[in-house]
Amino acid sequence: MVAALLFVAVLLLAGVAIRLRFAIFQWLYIPASVIAGAIGLAVIQISGGVWIPATDAWSSTMRSWPGWLIAVVFAGMLLERKPAPIRESLSRVGRQGLMVWVIVLGQTSIGLLATWLLIQPLYDVPNSFGMLIETGFAGGHGTAAAMGQVFSHPSIRLDEGLDLGVLMATCGLVYGVISGIFWINIGARAGWVRPRAAAREKSAADVPVGPPIGYAKVSGETIDPLLLQFIWLAIALGIGMGIQVAVSQLVGIAEEWFASTQQATGAEQQLSDRLTLRSVAESFPLFIYTLFGGLIVRSALRAIGYERAIDRETINRLTATAMDILVVAAIATLNIAAVATLLVPFSILFVCGIIWCAICLLVISRWMLPRQHWFQLGLINYGMSTGTTATGFVLLRMVDPELESGAAEDYALAAPLSSPFVGGGMVTIGLPLLVLERMHLAPIAVGMSAVVVAMILLGRRWNSNADRMSEGAAQS
Repeated sequence: MVAALLFVAVLLLAGVAIRLRFAIFQWLYIPASVIAGAIGLAVIQISGGVWIPATDAWSSTMRSWPGWLIAVVFAGMLLERKPAPIRESLSRVGRQGLMVWVIVLGQTSIGLLATWLLIQPLYDVPNSFGMLIETGFAGGHGTAAAMGQVFSHPSIRLDEGLDLGVLMATCGLVYGVISGIFWINIGARAGWVRPRAAAREKSAADVPVGPPIGYAKVSGETIDPLLLQFIWLAIALGIGMGIQVAVSQLVGIAEEWFASTQQATGAEQQLSDRLTLRSVAESFPLFIYTLFGGLIVRSALRAIGYERAIDRETINRLTATAMDILVVAAIATLNIAAVATLLVPFSILFVCGIIWCAICLLVISRWMLPRQHWFQLGLINYGMSTGTTATGFVLLRMVDPELESGAAEDYALAAPLSSPFVGGGMVTIGLPLLVLERMHLAPIAVGMSAVVVAMILLGRRWNSNADRMSEGAAQS
């Protein structure tokens, strides 16, 4: 851990030096953390544990950081700011939840259409081959590993499914970061990014401006003021972890009352596991719970009249630090070593997937997401839909370094509406086993595409109505 932290520190120092030295990185809005992550990725891949033997250990340690660091970021989100009004928040969260369903089901329907129309006429592949886009892009490496057993089921017989899924996830991660930076530059020049964020990134010297952090909310003789803010953040994180454990335990106890006597093996066991109440509860990532942990800490301090002990600027700086380290760890530990099989049909699916993700970011996000931060929230979704949530926050960090837009909050609150079901959830596991190999592919692909179109129309109308209500409230 210590060696990995020192490695990241050196990478960040190199990233800062390169950004200050070469103006092209300032012009492209690429922060030092992204440069540092790219350097780290190159070092780890070139070394391969041979030239620098410790790189394998560093990579293994850093690979677990993004999940924890995202949880830290969300722990501070409602700790240092008041949540949005409930009615407005529910509307935004609902639209974000629907948007994720559109993205992920769209990946599946596009994959099934491509398999039916382009791939199966030339290659002998099962209907479930079309699930590879969702498996690798929205699901990631974990889902690819789980789906490998599903694809190898006797009813599917896609023995290369594990390798293809891992390859799709790896290519999606690399492509998501590179293309995301490109879309950010387009968005900055098209006016989709708030001027304040863009101006901050354009600063040539990157010299911090504004008031200093670590205001003395308590006497320095009692405890260091900066440490006090760290304690609030740590308590919020701990409460979130406690809530996660409590929910899992309570669900497990409740499930004992409805325990099933049926036994399943292989891929059927994968489906059975995903359908249990415990597995649904455990599919919620930690950052959802730490978001509420921050709210609980803030509410408790308000109840005892000590809310003034929270220093917003310091909490912002601590969570921004976590974000920078997250970016370095997420990029440096990308796994780009995967075996390519069925290269041509795989490439067809990959191209279809990246076209769909671009359409979702540039077009459908504007139709369905809140007008004030559709691009910022769209970037998180773009990262999620091409690899991992960490990738989404790498991109968000470039346009919203202080997480002031509200996009991150909407994403976290909407996660329970989709994460147990799609992108590696119950629908992802069940669709190949229960539907795809039991029916002709054409009606399934067309029917799912129709559902996605209906969701888009619903989301667009919902968003238009929400905008009219907001304008009416502002005028009144």
